[in-house]
Amino acid sequence: MLNAGIAMFERVTLSMAIVAAGLILGMSCWITYDVLTRYFLDWASPWAFDLSEYALIWITFLGAPWVLLQDRHVRIELLVDVLPKSIQRALGIAVCLIAFAACVVLAWKTSVAALQYYDRGIMMPRIWRIPRIYPYSIIPIGSMFLGTVFLVRLRLYISETDPESALHKRASAGQETGFSDESAGIE
Repeated sequence: MLNAGIAMFERVTLSMAIVAAGLILGMSCWITYDVLTRYFLDWASPWAFDLSEYALIWITFLGAPWVLLQDRHVRIELLVDVLPKSIQRALGIAVCLIAFAACVVLAWKTSVAALQYYDRGIMMPRIWRIPRIYPYSIIPIGSMFLGTVFLVRLRLYISETDPESALHKRASAGQETGFSDESAGIE
């Protein structure tokens, strides 16, 4: 039952990452459009800058849970790999607990702010006068997903004898083909 829940959670985070990738593609298109129209037509598109700012927030909080779940984030492996397995596990558990707490606080504080933006009808002071809740509503949602990923990793650190090897296997799955190997999943 738990493994089925984790598999479903992985599919949801993958969907979020696909949306983030679509935003990256869209952002590259409208920035290219803006650069070309400025250069060739001397015509600025001020909306492109605002849209890029909003998209960067969404890209970050939609993509981060999947990246962490796949263990494809930046890590200081040089230090971790030379530590004894017991220290690796203890450090991993500590990092997961601290990061989970940080994600909970971030989700809580940004949820409160988002509700205030909504209740007060606060608008973005930009070219696009949109409610502030739209660009920033993804922060508490993404933080909750990211916190959940840290719980999944915590389970791995508690249950595995060599969690770092499992994470390395997970991170390298699909490097040649682009498709992840189901046998490399976190169980």
